[in-house]
Formats: sequence, structure tokens, C-alpha cells
Amino acid sequence: ATEEFNVSASVITAAAWASGTAINTPRTSLSGTGTPTAGLIFGGYPSNNESEEYDGTTWVEGSNLNTGRGSACGFGTQTAAVMAGGHDYQTTTENYNGTSWTASGALGTGRRYLAGAGTQTAGLAIGGYTPTPPTPAGLAISEEYNGASWTAGGTLSPTTFAGAGAGTQTAALKMGGAGADSPGPTAGVDTQEYNGASWTAGGDMISANLSNQGAGTQTDALTFGGNTTGTQTLGYDGTAFSTRPSLATGRTYFAGFGATGSGAIAAANQPAAT
Repeated sequence: ATEEFNVSASVITAAAWASGTAINTPRTSLSGTGTPTAGLIFGGYPSNNESEEYDGTTWVEGSNLNTGRGSACGFGTQTAAVMAGGHDYQTTTENYNGTSWTASGALGTGRRYLAGAGTQTAGLAIGGYTPTPPTPAGLAISEEYNGASWTAGGTLSPTTFAGAGAGTQTAALKMGGAGADSPGPTAGVDTQEYNGASWTAGGDMISANLSNQGAGTQTDALTFGGNTTGTQTLGYDGTAFSTRPSLATGRTYFAGFGATGSGAIAAANQPAAT
């Protein structure tokens, strides 16, 4: 199933989720990017290599990825997208031009459950998970992408994986996620902001969450769905979070995206835990 979020430009209380058209191939742990009228979803679990394009009404088949995988990050636009990382701790990166996927420069650190932000020529991979002890191994790294290769970015604090990303390479946002705790991942309320060089603490989320998705910019963002809140949607104004209308269907390990805090898509996946 697909849900769309739209909000009046002048009346934030007019925000609401509405049902959209179902995707063609049901799957979990897929990635997405774009806008509610020009969206793209790709990959998924297990080892799904499909992509689908959305025009605001209908999903149509796009070209297949070269390497099928799930739990990767996605960023960019429908006609200039990036997919990076994924199962099983891959460094694989692919670029999409609206017609086909091509291999690009490898991530410096292979990982899954990473978040993404930015454009195809100025992107960001945020956090992630590796099998290296301690377990679970939340990562404190971010990497910057120029369309062809990756370089080290700023260090996150605390470490994180399975959080939501939004914004640009020089004004990014990481919302929620899990850390390197023991014996298992605990959802966090932590928000971190990136200025292109370093990460600093932002306003805490209202509820702890992980495997949530994000949309928008650093000062006008949405985060929605996830393992612990399921249907909750929150808005962020660059300082603090506020509650938005809930998703009709609780979701986790799904694709979520949107270029602004006034429009987003939540596509596919299994129901969230209750």
C-alpha cells in the first residue's frame, strides 16, 4: 500500500495522509527518493533488484538494479537517484538517470540500515550497521558523495543505525534510530544536524523510534512510521518536533521520501510492531 501526505501551504492543521496506489511488487526493506509526484522506489528484501517510478497517481516499472539488495540508503530525484550500501554490509553504489542504473564508486565502509540525504552529485550516507563487534554495531560515521566517489564526512554522536534522513549534504538531519547498546537495539529520540563538516545535537523527537523514514529539509522535515511508533508522524522546524496526523497503516522497513515537509510518500512493507 501507499500513503501520501499533503499539507496546505498556509494551514499546517490541514495536513493528512491519504491512500495512494499500491506498488507493483510487494517487498520489505526497500529504499526511495523523490517527491509525491515524481517518486522512485528501489531494491528490497530478499535481494530484490526492481525499481518503480511514481507520477502521483500510478507506479510503473523502472529499470532493474545491477545488484539486488535491501536495507540500503537512497537519495536524489526520480531521474538522478543514488542507492548505496545494503545487505549484506555492501559498499555497492548505483546511480539512476531515469532510464538505467550504473555502478559507481564504493562506500568506504560497507553497511546496511544507513540513512541518506542530498542529491546525486552532493549526497550523504549517515550511520549504519556492521557485523563487527560490539553487537549491535551502530556506526558513528557519515560519508559524502560527489556523484562518483565517497569521502569521509563528520562523526555522529551517539552512534546510530536505522534512523531517518532528510535535507542536503550541507544541511542534513538524522532523526531517531538505534545505537550500539547491549543486548539489543533500543530506539532513540536523538536528532542530529549536519552543516557539511560536523554533526550537532538537534531537538529530541517526541517519541523514541527506529526504522522510521524522513522527508523534507533540516528546518522543515517530517519523520513517520517505524518500529516503535508505527503510525506516528512528526514535523520538525529546525528546533522542535510537533505531532502531525498519523499514518492509516503502521509501517516499518518501508520506503519513505519527500523533498519538503509539506509532502511525503510512505510505500510498501510490513505492518509496524504493536
